Amino acid sequence: MSDHRNAAPSDLRADIRYRTDGTYEVHGIRLRWQIGGNSPDQGTWPPPEDWNDGEADYPHVYEVWINGQARQTVFLYWPTWDWAPSNSHWVDLGEVPDSEYSVKIRAKVDGQFTPFTEEVTVSSGSSRPWSAPKRPRPATTDGGGDAAPRHGTVNHPRSRAAAAIRDEDSSKICVEARNLNTSTVWQEVTPGADRMLADYPWNDELKYLEYRKFFQGATVASTGNPAFRGLDLAPNPALGEWPLTELDTSAHSQTFTYDYMAYHTSESWSHRWFVTREGWDPTSGLAWEDLDPTPFLVEVQGSHNEEESDTWEFATFPQRTGRAALVHIWGGHGGPDTPDGGNGGKTGEFFASTCDVLLS
Repeated sequence: MSDHRNAAPSDLRADIRYRTDGTYEVHGIRLRWQIGGNSPDQGTWPPPEDWNDGEADYPHVYEVWINGQARQTVFLYWPTWDWAPSNSHWVDLGEVPDSEYSVKIRAKVDGQFTPFTEEVTVSSGSSRPWSAPKRPRPATTDGGGDAAPRHGTVNHPRSRAAAAIRDEDSSKICVEARNLNTSTVWQEVTPGADRMLADYPWNDELKYLEYRKFFQGATVASTGNPAFRGLDLAPNPALGEWPLTELDTSAHSQTFTYDYMAYHTSESWSHRWFVTREGWDPTSGLAWEDLDPTPFLVEVQGSHNEEESDTWEFATFPQRTGRAALVHIWGGHGGPDTPDGGNGGKTGEFFASTCDVLLS
C-alpha cells in the first residue's frame, strides 16, 4: 500500500449491543474505526473520497485483542456499493458477557501488522439493542450478493461430516454414524428446510444470522437435524474416538481450509469458528454451552476469488493442549423461499461443521 494512512486503523469506537436469537439474548462488541478516508461515522452518503467503487486500498485482515489477548482474526470483504463493512465489525460475546472489556485492533498489510489502535474500554452494563446498519442503497438479490445454493464442510481440520460421510472413514464411530444418518449429503449439514421455514435463521430486518436457537442439548454436530444424528455420537470404549486432527498450538500460525461444493459471496454471509472451553469432556457429547462464545476466526462476505476464501492463515488460535472440538458456522441470507415473500424472500440458512482435534 503506497499511502500508509490507508493501512493503519485509528479512532476506534466500541459499544456493547445485544441481539435476539430465538429465546436467547446474545451480546457483542460493535466496533467502528477510521481506515483511509472512511471514518467511523462516514454515513450513507457521500462515499469516502478514496472509495474507488469498492476498490479502496483498505486492509482485509485484522486482529481483535480483548483484555490484552489476541482473541480473533477477522477477514473483511465488502460489496462495491457499501463502505460500512470495510471499517466495522461485530465481536460475539455470547449470552452472559463479562462486566467490562478492553479492546484494540490492528491490521495486517503486506504480511506485517500495523500499530494497534488506542485501547477502548466498554461496559456490558450499558448494553443497548442492536440496530441494523444504514446502507447507501437497497440491496439487489440475497442482500446484494448471489442467491445460488451454498454447500460445503471444513476440510482441515477434517470435519465429522467429511470423515464419516464424504471420506467413508473405517473407524467404528464413523461406521455407526453412517448407519444412524439418513442423509449421505456431507455438504449439507443444516437444520433442515422445515425447521428453517418455521423459525428463520436470517433476520432480514436487522441484518444478522440467528443460529444459537437451533442448538438444544448435545446436538451441535447435527444442528439438531435427525438426518445427521450419527454426527452427534460421543466417543466411548465400544465406538472409540472420532478421527482426530493434530494441531500444534505452539506454532506461529494455523492454516484452516474449507471444501466448497458451491461457492458464492454475499455481504450477509460469514464464517465463524468456535472452540470448546477448557475442560470439555467429549464423552458427554457436544452442546453449544461447551463452546467459548467468542469465535477465534471470522470471515465476512468472502472474497470474489474463491481461492482467497477457502484457506485462512491466522495466529489467534488458543495456545493450549488436550482434546478439543471446533465448531464452524457458515451462513447468511439464502435457503428456502419464504411462503409470503417476506424476510427478503429467503429464510436464511447455515452450514455447520464439527472438527475433532488434539492440541499439542
